Amino acid sequence: MAYPIDSEEGGLRPERSQARQFVAMLVIGVATALVLGVTVRSPTQLEANDISRWCTVWSLLERGTYAIDESPWQARTQDKVRKADKLAEPGNGASALTRFEYAIAPRSWKTGPVTERFYSSKPPLLPTVIAGALYPFRKATGVPLEKEVLTDRSPRYVQKIDPANPSRFTYVLETPKDKIKWPVYVFYFKPIVILLNVLPMFVFLILYSRFLDRYAVNDWSWMASLFAAAFGTLLFAFDQTLNNHTVAAYSAFFALYPFLKIWDDDSPTRANFLAAGFFAAFTACNELPAALFGLLLFLVLLARWPGKTLKYFVPAAVIPCLAFLITQYAAMGQFKPAYEDFGTKAYEYEGSYWTTPLEFDYFNKAPESKSVYLLHMLIGHHGVFSLTPIALFAIIGAFRAMRRESKGLAATAALTLVLTIAMVAFYDWNPKARNYGGSTQGLRWLFWLIPFWMITLPPGLEPGQDRRVYRWLSLIALMVSVFSVGYAIRHPWSHPWIVDLMEQLGLYSLKR
Repeated sequence: MAYPIDSEEGGLRPERSQARQFVAMLVIGVATALVLGVTVRSPTQLEANDISRWCTVWSLLERGTYAIDESPWQARTQDKVRKADKLAEPGNGASALTRFEYAIAPRSWKTGPVTERFYSSKPPLLPTVIAGALYPFRKATGVPLEKEVLTDRSPRYVQKIDPANPSRFTYVLETPKDKIKWPVYVFYFKPIVILLNVLPMFVFLILYSRFLDRYAVNDWSWMASLFAAAFGTLLFAFDQTLNNHTVAAYSAFFALYPFLKIWDDDSPTRANFLAAGFFAAFTACNELPAALFGLLLFLVLLARWPGKTLKYFVPAAVIPCLAFLITQYAAMGQFKPAYEDFGTKAYEYEGSYWTTPLEFDYFNKAPESKSVYLLHMLIGHHGVFSLTPIALFAIIGAFRAMRRESKGLAATAALTLVLTIAMVAFYDWNPKARNYGGSTQGLRWLFWLIPFWMITLPPGLEPGQDRRVYRWLSLIALMVSVFSVGYAIRHPWSHPWIVDLMEQLGLYSLKR
C-alpha cells in the first residue's frame, strides 16, 4: 500500500515505516493515558463554566426542566441568567422573530403566575445530549445525581489550648462531627467527560497520524507535528473538564478530515459528505462563530460537487442545527442564545457577579482598547503565538501549503488563514467578548481553530529536516507550547503563566 504525498519532488511514499509506527504507538498511547489519568484525578466540577452545564443536566434528569433554581450546585456558578418562566405578549415594536416565538409557544408558557427563574447561560444542546445519555443509567440505578454517601470519621487526638493559660495546651481524643462526603455524581459525570473529550482525542490522534502519512513529506515534520498535536495544544489541558471548546475542536477536525478526502479523491463517498456536513454544523453549534466555517465548507463543496453536497452534506448539517434551535427554544422560549442578553438585567440582576465583575471579567465594564486587546490575543498574556508558538509554524505552513499540488491541502490552508483572521478580528471587535474568556488558560474562544493549525503545521515544519537552525527554532516553539500546557493542566480555569509572571513583576494588574 502506498500513500500519495504532496511534495516538490512528487511521487509515492511507501507505507508507514516501522520507526513511525513505533512513534505513533508511543505518542498516541502515552498522550491518551496521560490525559485519562488527569481527567480521572481532577475534580468533576471545576469552575463556574462546567458547573453551569452540570446544573442543567441535573435539572433535566431530576426535575424535567431547564430551570436550575433547585440544582444543589446552582449557587456555585455565575454563568446563569434570571428570566421569567412565562413569555410576555409582544408589544407593537417587537421583532418578527419575537412574535413568531410567542405564536408557536404552548399555552402553558403564556398563562399563569410569572416567576423569575435561573437558567444556565450556556447553550442547552450539549447538556441535553448528556442528560439523554445518562437517562437510562439514572432510571436503572434509581440513585439521584445529588446523593452523597456519608462516612464516619475515626477518632484522633486534637490539640486544645487552655483558656486560662493560652501558652499551655493539651491533646484530647475526639471524633470529628462532620462526616466524609462522597458525591455520587462523580460516577455519572466522569464517564461523560471521558466520552466527550478523551475518546475523541484518541480518535483525533489516530486520524491525524494517517493525515501525516499522506501530507508530511519528511520525518521531522511527521514526528514533530504528531508530538505537537498530542502535547503542544491547550486542548490537552481542557480535556479534563466539561466544556464546549474541546467538543468544537474535535468536531472541526472530524469535518476537515473527510473534506480532505473529498477534495483529493476523484470519487468521494457519500459517507465523507455526511461526516463533513454533520461535524461542521456540530462545530458551529458548540462555537457559534464557527458557523462561518460551516458556510464556507458548504460553498466550497457546492462549487465542485453540487449534487452530493445538496444530497448528503446539507441534510447531515441540518440535524445538529435543528437540535440546537429546538433545545434553545425549549429551554428559554427563544431561538437566540442567552449570550445575546449579556449586559441586560437577565445577567445583571441584584446580587449578580456580573454587576461587579473582577479580574479579566472587569474588562466587560471597562474594556481595553482594541489595539491592546489584539496585542494580548496574539503575542501577549493570552497570545496564541506567545503561549503556543508552535502555531506560528502552522501559519507559515498555511502559506507554503497554498502552493502545493494537493488541492485539498491548499484549500484547507486558505480556509485556515481566512478563519483565523476572521475570528481574531471578530473577537477584537466584539464588545461582549473582550475579556480574554475570563479566568482561563489561553484564548479559549479560538481553540476550535487548533485542528486547522495542525493541518497546516507539517508544511511549516518541513525545513527543519535539513536546516539545523530552523529545526531548533521549531523545537523551542514546541517546548514552550508544551510548557504552557503543563502549566495549565492543574487547573485550566486559571490564568496563563504569562499573566502570573507579569503580575509578580508588577507589569500588569487586575482588579481583584
